[in-house]
Amino acid sequence: MENSFNPVTVADRSVEKKIREMIEKLYPNDAIVGEEYGKKEGSTDFTWIIDPIDGTKAFISGIPTWGILLSLLRHKEPILGIIYQPFTGELFWGGFGQSYKQINPKSDNPQSLSVRKCENISNAVVATSSPNIPSQLFQPRLNEIMKLSKLDRYGLDCYAYAMLADGCIDAVIEFGLKEYDVRAPEAIVLSAGGIISNLDGSYPLKGGDVIASGDSRVHEQIIKIFNN
Repeated sequence: MENSFNPVTVADRSVEKKIREMIEKLYPNDAIVGEEYGKKEGSTDFTWIIDPIDGTKAFISGIPTWGILLSLLRHKEPILGIIYQPFTGELFWGGFGQSYKQINPKSDNPQSLSVRKCENISNAVVATSSPNIPSQLFQPRLNEIMKLSKLDRYGLDCYAYAMLADGCIDAVIEFGLKEYDVRAPEAIVLSAGGIISNLDGSYPLKGGDVIASGDSRVHEQIIKIFNN
C-alpha cells in the first residue's frame, strides 16, 4: 500500500497565504480554491486554483521535483497554468494553445514547449507517483504498463508534467488527485499539444485518476490496458 504519511509544512501555508493576498488585491471579485485554506466564493467567471507546494514529501526530503502550482479557470475550464520550481529557478506556463519555459525567469528568454511523438508504449518513458497504489483493481494494470514501457520513473510530482510538455517523457499516470493537483499541469500539457484525461478516456477531468500523454497512440494504449 502507498505510504499514508501526508505532511503539511509552514511553507505550504505561508506560500498559499501570500498568493491569496496578491490575488485578492489584484482580482478581489474572483473565486479562489487552495489546498490549505479552502474556497473563497467569487462573483466573476474566474477561479484561481492554488497548490502552494505540490510534492511536499519531495520538498522536505530536499529533492527538487516539487513546485508551486497556480491555474486560472474560466467557467471551470483551465485557461492558464503555471508550474514554478523556485529552488532551480525553472518556470513553466501554458494557456491559449501555447506553452513556455524559462530556466532563469530573470534573464532567459522564454522557450516554447512541445510534446514529442511516440508511436508505441514500448518506446515510451512513463512516470507515476509510486509503484504501489491504493486500488487493487488498477494495481496489476499499472504494473503491466510500467513493465511494457521502455523506461519507468517514480515520484516526480508536478515536475513530470513539465517534462512531458517539454518532450522529455511520454506519459504521466497519477491516482487520487485533487483539483489543485491537476489544473495547472492540465493547462500546460494541453497547450503543449498533449492529451490529458480520466482513466476511461473521458474529459473534462473529474479529478481522481488521471493519464497525460504526449502522443494519442500511447494514450490510447494506456487507456485500453486500464479498461481491459
